[in-house]
Amino acid sequence: MSRDRHTVQDAVRVIIARDPYLYRGLRMQVVNYSAAARYIRREVENLARDEVDTNTIVTAIMRFSREAQQQRVRERTLPLSGSRLNLVTDVKEFTVKASSRDQVDIIEQLLELQRRGLRIKFHQFPESIKIITTSDGITDIMQSLWQYEPKIKEGFAELNITVTGGSNRMDRIALLTDLLFRNGVHMVDAFFTGEEMSLIIHEEDASKAFEVLRSQTR
Repeated sequence: MSRDRHTVQDAVRVIIARDPYLYRGLRMQVVNYSAAARYIRREVENLARDEVDTNTIVTAIMRFSREAQQQRVRERTLPLSGSRLNLVTDVKEFTVKASSRDQVDIIEQLLELQRRGLRIKFHQFPESIKIITTSDGITDIMQSLWQYEPKIKEGFAELNITVTGGSNRMDRIALLTDLLFRNGVHMVDAFFTGEEMSLIIHEEDASKAFEVLRSQTR
């Protein structure tokens, strides 16, 4: 669950971590910072929940780019060394468009479903809530939230990673995004809290993704 505002720097890291093309371009130093800032400005403002000056985003991108170059040296250590992986298939994604007032009621209903033992993760955005669950949760979610007309997407898997200490978690997600991309796996989304990461991928890529990431834990 993610309900807190991100700093501009963290928002930039999150967005770049989810975009393997942008991440690789920054590492190769072939991306125009100003153009990249304009490209991701709306997403940054959504995560920061505030208006953000383009120059502030440029500064954050430049800092991320410098750190990405330094990360090449640190990559000699496996990014997931000592971590635990768990793969969940048959994952569904619900998107509920809702105002801030309606989101309060929706979150209360989702928390109640969690208390009843339903496997649900949700992520709050300024104008919507994204819900991750499996087939077991579809009926309960639809019964609870039908009036909000939730949109459902299917065909996903979720890789849950419990990581040990080490590099910044968003740097680590960016590295994993790049690693999966180089192995033909396109990540749909990524969420994280504390020492846990959740990577959403297409279900047909689940086995390959699991093996690729498992190779980084040894």
